[in-house]
Amino acid sequence: MADHIDIIEALRHTRHDWLNVMQLIKGNLALERYDRIEEIINEVARQASCESKISNIQAPSVVHYLLTYNWYCRQMKLEIDVVGDVFSLADKDEHLFRLCKKIMEKLTDESAIDTENHLLLTFLFTDGHCELTFDYQGTLQNREDWLNDLLLREPDVELLEANEHECVLLTRFTRS
Repeated sequence: MADHIDIIEALRHTRHDWLNVMQLIKGNLALERYDRIEEIINEVARQASCESKISNIQAPSVVHYLLTYNWYCRQMKLEIDVVGDVFSLADKDEHLFRLCKKIMEKLTDESAIDTENHLLLTFLFTDGHCELTFDYQGTLQNREDWLNDLLLREPDVELLEANEHECVLLTRFTRS
């Protein structure tokens, strides 16, 4: 029964997302902003392509978490980008899920509620490696405390940039 409820919930969220896109198109059509309509369609196609690619990493916990994140979190918008030829991360599923969840929850917790917060999570697949870049744009509070703790507890995570309005973290996985 729980599976049926999960499927119904997924369909409800997907329908809501598509209705939002249709409203954007309809509004821009009424304003005769055809260039904006083309941008919206291209963005939706790019997003669908990335969601398709991320679904092929064969790491179900990670895929489920990332693809449903925006349904439940309104404080920080997640965008996913996937570059390169995707390969399986099935054997990294548990570690990758834990790491993504830890970083994303901390970024959400430390995000100022009165600003727009955005996280671009990029999967860069190259020969034998997958690099994940967490590129946060917004306003962070108390970033030094949790960043230092994260870097101590997760030695495979590198800090590339950190200031009041940006935080960029990188981690790498080797193809098995």
